[in-house]
Amino acid sequence: MNDTPSPPRKQRPPPKEAFIDAIEHVSPGLIRISCSGPELAQFAQPKPAGHIKLFFPPEGVVWPSKDPASEIPRPPSRTYTPRRFDPAQNRLEIEFVRHGQGLASSWAERARIGERVLIGGPGGGYPVPEDISDIVIIADESAIPGAGMVLEALPHGCRAKVICEIANRSEERALSPSVASTPVWLHRDNTSLAPSALLEEYVRSMPTPASDAYFWVACEAAAMRRIRDLLITKHGAERTRLHTRGYWKFGETNHPDHDYGAD
Repeated sequence: MNDTPSPPRKQRPPPKEAFIDAIEHVSPGLIRISCSGPELAQFAQPKPAGHIKLFFPPEGVVWPSKDPASEIPRPPSRTYTPRRFDPAQNRLEIEFVRHGQGLASSWAERARIGERVLIGGPGGGYPVPEDISDIVIIADESAIPGAGMVLEALPHGCRAKVICEIANRSEERALSPSVASTPVWLHRDNTSLAPSALLEEYVRSMPTPASDAYFWVACEAAAMRRIRDLLITKHGAERTRLHTRGYWKFGETNHPDHDYGAD
């Protein structure tokens, strides 16, 4: 029998409280929500394509409780990209893809100015390599906010090729207000294609990138793995130059935020 005590569980920091101060319908399929509040003074500047947790306590439940003896369980959460943070105004911007019923997407549809938001993080992110001179960015609409953050973090002179899969032409938009880019837009146009299938098809047939190119790939988890395999086996990409993320998984409601597809 092993009597060695288990190490104490790492205590999660409490979420930051903020309040919605702006709601923008950017396109038919995208809602941008901004929130602010004094607790965001404790919010660290997110790394490129980092993530946050949004918490959704049941209606009428006050969480986190100020009572240390409270046993109110941690409420459901969803992972999102902190698209832009302004520390001077303690203001955070988050983008939501409108994809029908879902905990976070339904909340974003009915969100109102002044509504309370509970935010955990930020965490994760893409450590931009110091020697980067070429990068291929591959993203579906869920990862476009992250792709924009990566673009903004690239050093001057770095060449970026961006491929984005979206629902249709009406979802095309600037990926960044400060960095110009000309993405290759792939439109599903209401077809019955599998998620991220157009990205996979494009990668399969595209010319092989420069041998020193880096790759940032974020989309549906199963497709991400197939794209990763194509980049390695067909295009000769080095694994150390690949940063791949499964932002979501078909058939799952809350895919883990640490799916890098490297297994």
